[in-house]
Amino acid sequence: MSDGHSRNRQGRQVADDHEDEASSGWNIPPFWQKLNSFFLFPLQMEPMIYASVLSLCGFLLMGGFFFALVAGIGLMLAVSRYAFKVAALASRGITDSADYRSDMMDDAWKALPWKFFGVLLVHGFVIGWTAGISPALGAVANLLSSLALPATLMVLINTCSLRAAINPFELLGTIAGIGKSYLLLCLFLFLLMQGVPMALGLLLPIVPRFVLAPLITFVMIYFSWVMAAMIGYVMYQHHAALDIDPVKAPDSAPVEPEDPAAAEARRRDAMVARLVQDGDMKSALDNAREWQRTGWDNAADQRRYHRLLKLTDRTDHLAQHAQRFIPLLVQQQRESEALEVWGSCYKRAPQFTLDSADHTLALARFAWKGMQSGHVLALLQGFEKQHPGHDRTPEALELIVRALKQGANKPDQALRVFMRMKTRYPDHPGTQEAEWILRDDLQKVLGQDPAKASGTPAATAP
Repeated sequence: MSDGHSRNRQGRQVADDHEDEASSGWNIPPFWQKLNSFFLFPLQMEPMIYASVLSLCGFLLMGGFFFALVAGIGLMLAVSRYAFKVAALASRGITDSADYRSDMMDDAWKALPWKFFGVLLVHGFVIGWTAGISPALGAVANLLSSLALPATLMVLINTCSLRAAINPFELLGTIAGIGKSYLLLCLFLFLLMQGVPMALGLLLPIVPRFVLAPLITFVMIYFSWVMAAMIGYVMYQHHAALDIDPVKAPDSAPVEPEDPAAAEARRRDAMVARLVQDGDMKSALDNAREWQRTGWDNAADQRRYHRLLKLTDRTDHLAQHAQRFIPLLVQQQRESEALEVWGSCYKRAPQFTLDSADHTLALARFAWKGMQSGHVLALLQGFEKQHPGHDRTPEALELIVRALKQGANKPDQALRVFMRMKTRYPDHPGTQEAEWILRDDLQKVLGQDPAKASGTPAATAP
């Protein structure tokens, strides 16, 4: 039972990365081009029927105070639960209520209205506390709270976590993922909120008083679900930045002719995934091995074989293939993926090193750009022994000095490397750069200005 589950998971893992790349390239129209669909959503069959039933419950609000209070809470809970469901499904690309299925629902969504109420309590406490310090601060806090509410709803939908919804870093990350259009979303939501009193102002003079409560209820439901559909669609529009896995491609996106190479790669991914799920790893490996042999310059074929090898215990095969795959990725300027491939090999075999000095140094430089000093040191460990006399050795040693001093905060080890550079490559620009990096440490060790130390015997001290 567990083996079968593991095979299914492995099969999905082989195919999912390709699907993620495909969805990140979808041409999803911006939300301001879809305004009509948001306003029409509550008029679809399912939401229209549900809104009508809830509106009829508005008659209950005309009872006594206690009865109206209970009915009001029940209505708010029902409306908000459906709004969260609409937004959550829209964030995955499901914008038509006819496509709703029970297997798409998450029980955690039922608690989102209560968690959102908790967020509002926290915001209210902060606003009240800042207003007690200064009315101006209270006004600023109120404004920031209003601007953060759309992001709060998105974080709640995406994580179902109250703690995440009040975490300012989560909110800022969500706002940054959406970008400048977030302010435009806030503007549209503000206008929609103003639409409720405007609509009521137009309808109240022309409707009988006895249907007033159901009418007010319907108008509030209508605009609430319009806003929910809009927020969900914005999340869908930025699903890659918000780490959301969509389940449906945009219907309105222009259909472009499919690249034959991409179609063939997708077919091969699906075939390999099916073989892995069926437990036929040998056939999956045989096919992938043949494809990568004939497609030596095809990153998709090489990537597929690498991912399959990661599912096996063939560490030697994984390392041998990486020696061909990593140079291809570096050549195609996919250094990030190349570093991941190296990391998967190094994790299994810490003695793994690349045969090419140039590719090793290229990966180390890329790792340093990402401030991954541990990767830099692991990549360049033993560089001098593996590539004796190579003309790029001073560059590698200088990068080691940077990683030790500025990344790992190990100036003593960095000094030892520098002393070796000073002895072997005294006139190389890399040695001079390393001396500048270690200028403060050299001054402490030598007891003098490091600029004067370069020509003294003390410069060779350990």
